[in-house]
Amino acid sequence: MFNAVCLGLFILLNSSIAAAALQTPARTGANLPWAPDGRCKLNPARPQGLHPDAHSALQKNSIAHRITQGINHSKDRGNVHDTDVTIKGIGYTGAVDISVRCLTRQQIQMMLARLADIGFAGWYRNEGEDDWKGPPHIHAVWAGSPLKPFLKYQVESWLDGRNGLGSNAAYKFWQPSKEMQERVRTLFQNVEKRRQ
Repeated sequence: MFNAVCLGLFILLNSSIAAAALQTPARTGANLPWAPDGRCKLNPARPQGLHPDAHSALQKNSIAHRITQGINHSKDRGNVHDTDVTIKGIGYTGAVDISVRCLTRQQIQMMLARLADIGFAGWYRNEGEDDWKGPPHIHAVWAGSPLKPFLKYQVESWLDGRNGLGSNAAYKFWQPSKEMQERVRTLFQNVEKRRQ
């Protein structure tokens, strides 16, 4: 009798856990913390000149509406958003800046993880942290595109756990898992092999 009662409780408990899991929505699309939300007023997205595959990946992950900068042809010494590759006569960059407005630090870390999962080396840039001076945002580099030398340096810096800036200091805000690093490394190396 005791075994039957235990078995019954085990089945009931497991079916309750399974039912709860079915009711918990997957963290995709509209229920991601950075997904479009009328309560968070963002500036209009500016994806112009971002590599088409990078833009597509951001769209599929509900991030594209947060793009604040794709390509930028400024001659400013600090500009890393100029042309990396030309496709059918149009210049594209692998660099993208993403708004973090209305996001907590934990949600920003979640976004950095998602970006790594889809092939981006990314950093949260926040005034006074990790040697950054300037407005808060995520700067990310799509590893699936041919890149100019400084963006290659940034991807390599990210793979080494560093900040991707001139100081190349250890990045303290967040670190990717080994699997995330390997995903970005493989994408990056495959592009380099195709260029040789």
